[in-house]
Amino acid sequence: MRLQKTVHRVSLEEPDLWLPWWFRPSLFMLFAMLPGMVLFSFSDPTLTLSKAQLFYGYRDFVVGLIGFFFLIVGAWIGESKTFRKLSFSIFGQNRSGPPPRIAEVFLSEKLDWFLMGVFVFAHLIFFRDFFLNPGLVAGVLGGNLELKHTFKTIPGVTTWTQVSLVLGALRGMRWSGILPGKVKLISGFHIVFFGTLFIRAVLWSERLALIEGAMPFFLCAMPRLGVLLKPAFRRMINFLPLLAPVLLLGVFVFFESLRSWQSNSAEHANIFVFGWKRLFTYYFEAMNTGAAILGVTGFYDGVTMPIYHGTYDIIYKGLYQGSLDIEFNNTSGIWYVATYAGNVLFIPAQIALGMFTGIAYRSLAEGRLFGLVYPIQFLFMFELLRIHYWVGTNRVLPSTLVILLILAWAVTVKSRVRFSTSPVQPAKI
Repeated sequence: MRLQKTVHRVSLEEPDLWLPWWFRPSLFMLFAMLPGMVLFSFSDPTLTLSKAQLFYGYRDFVVGLIGFFFLIVGAWIGESKTFRKLSFSIFGQNRSGPPPRIAEVFLSEKLDWFLMGVFVFAHLIFFRDFFLNPGLVAGVLGGNLELKHTFKTIPGVTTWTQVSLVLGALRGMRWSGILPGKVKLISGFHIVFFGTLFIRAVLWSERLALIEGAMPFFLCAMPRLGVLLKPAFRRMINFLPLLAPVLLLGVFVFFESLRSWQSNSAEHANIFVFGWKRLFTYYFEAMNTGAAILGVTGFYDGVTMPIYHGTYDIIYKGLYQGSLDIEFNNTSGIWYVATYAGNVLFIPAQIALGMFTGIAYRSLAEGRLFGLVYPIQFLFMFELLRIHYWVGTNRVLPSTLVILLILAWAVTVKSRVRFSTSPVQPAKI
């Protein structure tokens, strides 16, 4: 039996739709992340709490500038309407406009509930030690960091706690009206979802887990927020890149008060000084780590080609045996790619990553399912100085698998849809 349902040709890029300037990846990297890299590069390295040897220098700064430049160029290409029209013409799409959003109309809200079941079940397994021994909660909250490392994860099971990336994006797109479903902002679903992430952030000292659920929801909810908010609040959101460091520091200090402040309070004047120094250390030492590994590979000495993961791992572990600080062991983002790609393929790799980011933005701006990737890409940009979200960590693997399955399903929907010939009114967000 063939499905029959009204399909609207809807684009979120309506004349009256407002999105903040930083929503566009090329602008976000140019005016928010690039200045951040410059600021960290010229900050006093003695302010860090790390005991690592200093490797980061002028040449590493130049590599960072080059990496950002070509990421921005790639993003600008991918997000441009000209590139979109060219891709539509190459793949035989309608030149007069984008194809109708067919799969988006049929993506059932049952998927959200299924993913929520996976999310909750994985967290119940993840926190099984706390249920078996409730006294551990007081120990963790008391600042016993070693206690957390005694808990064992179950690969392939607890990994699915990280499905929060795609689940947050789906709920935000439904609340915005991009996807079907009557979703309330304050609901039992959202209380369980965000509450679970908050508990994980507190008990597991994993602030990033909370960000990975909240940021995708916020980004995908932005189209509706742009309609609902008054001009004064819109201006405030436009200044969010300036407010974000203050907010990030506040959240960081709060969780550090539950995490490492107890064992470091005797060495620092107050928790706020300790908090901003520790936050600075995480980012600067990630850049320092990237510079150290990049220098060992011979990047500056001659032509270098891509390296294998085993080679990278040997260099990485070797440096942490004496030259770097194991407590601040993030691999960096741009310098991580430079190490893996070599100086021959570094620029093409950055352009490709930028184009991928721009295409993901364009898809979300048009209300398409591939836009589910954009929150991951935004986190990739946001954390670019500290980690590389796609190849530097496996945190995106569960959500990426779900998105690929959704996109594979979407390809089959068109063959099962019977178009209505009756005139319809465009859906309102």
